[in-house]
Amino acid sequence: MRIAWVTPFHERSAIAEFSQRVTNELAKLAEVEIWTADDAPLLASELEMVGYRRGSKDLDALRHHDAVVYNMGNYLGYHGAIHGVSKKYPGVVILHDRALHHMFADMWLTGDTADPVHYIERMGFHYGAAGVQAASEYLRGVREPVWESDEDLLRFPLYEESIMNALGVVTHSQGQARQVAAGWCGPVTSLKLPCYVDVLTRADASVRPPPGERLRLLTMGHINPNKQAHRVIGLLAADPQLAARVEYRIVGPSGGFTAYSDTLQRLVAENADHLKVEIVDWVPDDELEREMAWADVFVNLRHPNIEGGSASLMKQLAFGRPVLCFDSGSFGEMPPGVAISVPTGDFLAVGVALHDLVSDASWREGVGRKAREFAASCSERSYAEGVLSLVEQARTASPALRVLDLVSHELGDLNVDGRLPVFHDIAHDFARILDV
Repeated sequence: MRIAWVTPFHERSAIAEFSQRVTNELAKLAEVEIWTADDAPLLASELEMVGYRRGSKDLDALRHHDAVVYNMGNYLGYHGAIHGVSKKYPGVVILHDRALHHMFADMWLTGDTADPVHYIERMGFHYGAAGVQAASEYLRGVREPVWESDEDLLRFPLYEESIMNALGVVTHSQGQARQVAAGWCGPVTSLKLPCYVDVLTRADASVRPPPGERLRLLTMGHINPNKQAHRVIGLLAADPQLAARVEYRIVGPSGGFTAYSDTLQRLVAENADHLKVEIVDWVPDDELEREMAWADVFVNLRHPNIEGGSASLMKQLAFGRPVLCFDSGSFGEMPPGVAISVPTGDFLAVGVALHDLVSDASWREGVGRKAREFAASCSERSYAEGVLSLVEQARTASPALRVLDLVSHELGDLNVDGRLPVFHDIAHDFARILDV
């Protein structure tokens, strides 16, 4: 089978690294080419690499592949060209994020081709009157942008726009797969993000400091409000007994959240006399892994959780430490005992879990062992095999899906309101007849 793997491949892209690792394994099962629109510096690969530009005649070569796989994320600079190609040459779409609103808003509201009316129309197409209202009120300046509210991003994710012509969809959480399948007739699968083998190797070889008087807590990654570091600091400030038994380190860049970073710094300063909390800005990967080796517990409290899957979670599991998280999204889908998950948004439960972690070293070690075992089971090879299985399903479903797309486009040209309940029934009856 000949597969075109369309992806960012710039060395700064996490999705590029994911593609590099997965295609190395997929190439053992099929003939794989990497297609990218990125400029140098690119990651290295022994596979054939094809550079393209949107609109280029060279893209017609995609018609001669057995399958095309598109990696879709939320950054216009990396994924705008990928989306444009996917509309003309349908294939399997890997959704790396639950919400793609940032990308489409940038596409439709910025630059020389900005078209605010189109933004309103697409919001209405996918979400009806509520979508029109949200888009219109933002453009009139009477509400904040959808992309500045995690809750609104989950209401209006716009991932639907990226799969309209798709032949198959891959997600990184079962919940997102169910959400996609509820409104789309093609084959959908959920695959666990892989934990890279060299990460496991380095984690095993890392030097773990001897136990200290305090339990070492670590939150890592881009520091923004939905990681809830401010709530953890507040929890410790309100619980002197717990605060005396832990130290908390927050490591990562603030990105565009400078006001939030300032808030965290202020909270640390205000409680410096009775809390041991440190904020560390961006560090290179080798230093970050030393920070991870230092930790006794990873605090990964995403709320709201707008990720499809979590690369940081997989890396934390590789280090064999307990991960304290909420039970939402992919975090809540891990096997029992692999992480310490508490009800989403329940910070009372977070406090109880931290007290238990401080008091029970054997529990921490047991959870850490299960975490490491689970991480090892999520290999690049198993992910590649899952993609290949979905590709086969997509090839079988392709004729039926193309017929459905033709019918839907004709109905659209007639200005039929696709939100009428009867069309939901018709679409599923049509899919059943065509054995999608």
